[in-house]
Amino acid sequence: MASGNRPLQFSTKQQAQREDLFERAKYGKITGDEADTEAIRLGLGSLSHGPDPDEFRPESIPQWTLPMAVSWIAYRSNNAVREVWNKYCEECWDWHWRRWRIGTDGEVHEGWFLEQRAFPTLTLLEFMSAFHSIEGDSRPMIMSVSEAREALWVALGESMLPSTGIARNGGGRVPIPPLEWLAMKPLHSDHSDEVGRDGIGMEYADPLLPSGAMRHLWGPPRERQSLPELMRPEGDGYMPVYCAAQWIATEGGEVDFDPKDAARWRAAFDQLLGAVASEKVRVVGLRSGAREQIPGFRFAGCVVDYPHVEATLDLLMSESMYLRSYPYINEERWRKGFDDALVSRKEDFWVQLMVEKGDVQTAWPFTSVELTKTGAPGRPTSMHLVVAELDRLGEEGSLEPSIRQQASVLSDWLAKCHPGHPPLTPKSISNKIGSQFRVLKNAQK
Repeated sequence: MASGNRPLQFSTKQQAQREDLFERAKYGKITGDEADTEAIRLGLGSLSHGPDPDEFRPESIPQWTLPMAVSWIAYRSNNAVREVWNKYCEECWDWHWRRWRIGTDGEVHEGWFLEQRAFPTLTLLEFMSAFHSIEGDSRPMIMSVSEAREALWVALGESMLPSTGIARNGGGRVPIPPLEWLAMKPLHSDHSDEVGRDGIGMEYADPLLPSGAMRHLWGPPRERQSLPELMRPEGDGYMPVYCAAQWIATEGGEVDFDPKDAARWRAAFDQLLGAVASEKVRVVGLRSGAREQIPGFRFAGCVVDYPHVEATLDLLMSESMYLRSYPYINEERWRKGFDDALVSRKEDFWVQLMVEKGDVQTAWPFTSVELTKTGAPGRPTSMHLVVAELDRLGEEGSLEPSIRQQASVLSDWLAKCHPGHPPLTPKSISNKIGSQFRVLKNAQK
């Protein structure tokens, strides 16, 4: 056996020591881990071993197998992909517990055997995933292995990914037609990945998929557990759409929240895109290498792939245009595609979306002291937030039938979306918004 691709040479004495450890483990006198510990103490090196992970970098190869593709979708981890890479597994030797006997009627024994890692197949991957979930797998999962396989099948069937396989009827490696995937399923095999329809139609062995397209379709996980540094809408110029949304969501940096709180992002983007749709906030983007202003109506009712939050499969598969927003970390990362963009699964319409800083500051002047005071000296209020939200609802045509109902809705909205600001009772809101509500209501008739 080899460790790290380097054959090990043992003396007669050392080989005898190794064989003794294997024998003791086989009969359950020591565990596999104990055998490894003793082997290291004797200067033999660990009996179980695998190659240097740095020598097996799945991100560096152009084609992935089905288990590698499904592992990427489920875990978004190069380490997880490596663990089901057949070339890597060929060099991994692990301890396995077995019940065994000599002959057909001999005494039953229990012990540990050192075995080469099994060939990774989809069937084995799903089995191991179920086992790890029972044992408490510590690796974070984006989705289950079965959900990941389903997502991959949909993408393949919808022509979102090309694929090749070895046709079982001969002819070598050929492209697999997308429509074939709609009816195919994994076929049981211990030594290769095979897909087909249980003897009906074409069957393919060892399907391969382009790794670059896989990583583009299912991007890296949004792992950041803290918000990036806040960009303030100060001075002239523009700021990324994400930065404007973060400004709104954090209320000018005054409110901290879990970056994976989709409700918080939804409320912020609802406000931002509502202002964009009504042309109160101007947006520019890059299309065909040229920067241009984007008409506000493009953002009316626009679905959002929120930052820090994993997108749903339905959204990724949608043919409709949606806003994809990535956290802004730095300029270099932003220019490499981790930006805000209007996209669909087939096309990028505008990328590198930015909004005018002055428009954001005017619409959400969280740093203005005057706007946080009532007529009573020193007494803070949140009424300016309520008034702005009422304007947005009026423009959207989403007003309640009566002032009383509207005030109750706004009171709940303030508590949910701006927990760091002073709360307002429905009665206080009702007394303030009466005339504004009637004007907006009449405008809708």
